[in-house]
Amino acid sequence: MNSAPQPPADQLERALAALLAARKYRSVHPGLARAIVSTELAKGRSLKEAVKAAKNQLHQSAAVYMRRNLKYDDALSQLQTAVSAAKNEPDSLAHGDNAAVREHLRRLMSAHASTFERLPQLDTFYGQLFKQLPPVQSVLDIACGLHPLARPWMPLPPDASYQAIDIFADQVDFLNSFFSIMGYAGAAVQRNALEDMSTPAADIAFLLKTLPCLEQIETGAGERLLHQIDAPILIVSFPNHTLAGRKQGMAQHYAASFESLISNAGWQAQSLTYPSEQVYIVHKD
Repeated sequence: MNSAPQPPADQLERALAALLAARKYRSVHPGLARAIVSTELAKGRSLKEAVKAAKNQLHQSAAVYMRRNLKYDDALSQLQTAVSAAKNEPDSLAHGDNAAVREHLRRLMSAHASTFERLPQLDTFYGQLFKQLPPVQSVLDIACGLHPLARPWMPLPPDASYQAIDIFADQVDFLNSFFSIMGYAGAAVQRNALEDMSTPAADIAFLLKTLPCLEQIETGAGERLLHQIDAPILIVSFPNHTLAGRKQGMAQHYAASFESLISNAGWQAQSLTYPSEQVYIVHKD
C-alpha cells in the first residue's frame, strides 16, 4: 500500500494481533489489516495508538456501513425455510420472484447502509440499469457488502455467474451459502482489492459506492483498480450524501473527479441519478 519504512516485526505482529482480537474486525482480511497497522506504526505511533488508528480506519472505510449486526446462521435458516416453501410454486425459486423470499432478502439488505438506501428503488433500479447494457452472462461485484442479495431483482439469465469480492470472511461465507440456497451460479471470495487488483473476467463489474472507501485507505487506489478490472463495462456509483444524510456538495465533488478520470482514460460513460447515489455506466472499450 505504501513505501514507508516497515516497523519492527515484533511490534507489527503484536499490533496486528490486537486489532484482529477485536470482535468487530476478527474476520477482516489479514493482509489489509496488516497493511493498515503497518502504515500507522510507520507514522511513529505507539502500539496502542496504531491499533486505535487502524480500527478507526477500518471503521470509516468498511464497518461503519453495517447498520446492525446480522446473525448469519439465523438469516440463512430463515432463507432456507422461505425457499423450501417456494419450491411448491413452480418457477418461483428459479427466477427469485417468490414474495416471501424477496421480503426476507429486503430485511437482510436493510442491515447494510448501501443496500438499505437502495431499497426504495429496488423494484426499478436494475430494470433501468440493465436496459442500458448488452446481454450479461457474468458479473463481478467488488467490495460487495450485501449487494449480491439483490441478485433476484437483476434481469440476468438463470445460469449467469456472479462473482463477489469483499474483505470480511464471515460475510463471504454467508454469501456463498446464499448462492447455494438460491441455486445461483455464484461464488464469493475474501480478497483485499488494494493489494490484489487482478480480477476474474466478467461482462460487467459492480463498484457501488466503493471508490471513496478505497481512497480513504490509499489515495489513487480506485483509479488503478478501474484500469485493472477485466470487464468491458463498469457500474460505478457514488453517494449523494453522508450516512448522516448531509449532502455537503458530495455529488458535485464526486462527479467532477470521476468524469475527469473517465475523460483522461478515453472511456465513454452515461449516468443515472437516484436519491441516494449517482450511477455511472462506464464502457472501457
